[in-house]
Amino acid sequence: MSSRSNYVISFVIVAIIFGGVGAAIYVAAPYEPSRIAVVMMAPGFGDMSKADTIYAGMKMVLGDIAVQYITPDPLPTTVSEAQADLEGYASTENFYDLIVAVGEDLVSALRTVASNFPEQKFAMIGGNVNLDNVASATFESQEGAFLAGVVAAFMANEQRDTINSPNNAQIGILGAMDDSEINVLINGFIQGVTAANETYNLNVTLAEPEYVGSWNDSARAQIQISSMFITQKISVIFAPVRASYPGVRQGMIDAESLFTAQEAGRMPLVIAAEGNLDWYGTANPDTPVDPSWITTSALDRTDWAFYEIVNLTLWDMFPGGNLFEYDIANGGSNITTFEYSSTYIPDELILALDYFREQIGNGNIVVTRDL
Repeated sequence: MSSRSNYVISFVIVAIIFGGVGAAIYVAAPYEPSRIAVVMMAPGFGDMSKADTIYAGMKMVLGDIAVQYITPDPLPTTVSEAQADLEGYASTENFYDLIVAVGEDLVSALRTVASNFPEQKFAMIGGNVNLDNVASATFESQEGAFLAGVVAAFMANEQRDTINSPNNAQIGILGAMDDSEINVLINGFIQGVTAANETYNLNVTLAEPEYVGSWNDSARAQIQISSMFITQKISVIFAPVRASYPGVRQGMIDAESLFTAQEAGRMPLVIAAEGNLDWYGTANPDTPVDPSWITTSALDRTDWAFYEIVNLTLWDMFPGGNLFEYDIANGGSNITTFEYSSTYIPDELILALDYFREQIGNGNIVVTRDL
């Protein structure tokens, strides 16, 4: 048993659906729902990105079958801690119907644990572990980020007349950490900006990427976003910053106050990533009404992957050894649909997105994870 054995049940939701007209159910003994352990790195749920998308998948499962989800407390902050949590769950023989690891950083840890516990069923969301007792799901995150880059290029071009450099429009990037998963998004985004710029002669430029230096530092993110908009005169910012989004929002508010006074018509536009944050750029996120300063979000459908693997497992069809691949062609890596920003999206952008989706989907454009 691992030394990190302080596990708690984060939440238990039981949803049992019985079909048939006039059916009557009599329960003589307490029902024991299926048990699924979910291991992810801190900050976990509430990160406004990947973990919250996984949470949406967890709720999707609950619409079909009773499930009890268990997560570590506290959540691991290092890969070694996450591996200890995985070992702790796996060592409780036949207790968990499935143990799920979330995030590419945990691929090696899960491979080690799954090799040591061949009878336990595992899932890897966001990476590939090629073992018979592991079902894996990978995402071509760079493809969705490519489309986000196309959006940024067109929106920067649209704002050209409202910034101090009328012959040029600049696009910025603020990532959470200089980390492989974040950089895959940044690399795809840069390729999208470049392709749109060259294909449609948009005359936009890219600033050097900046990093918050943390998964969860809203104070720092606010300072950087404000500086990028106000001091550097950046038109659109791509911001895969995970849980630092409250700071991004405050930075947008800071910039908008100055724009209202000095640069009428300019908007502090942000492209989000890893979660659908379109609503978070509206005037009131609690009651969102367009327009939103968050134009769109680059989104991997980890909720689909979680639902598909868990649902198959709980219906005795565990897809061990299988790899589920999500990309632009099947919609598993994409951008959101301008629900709160359609009022300022040019028709030319919609046509350009259709063009690039087709070119990527049929293989004519290959978006690489590295530059």
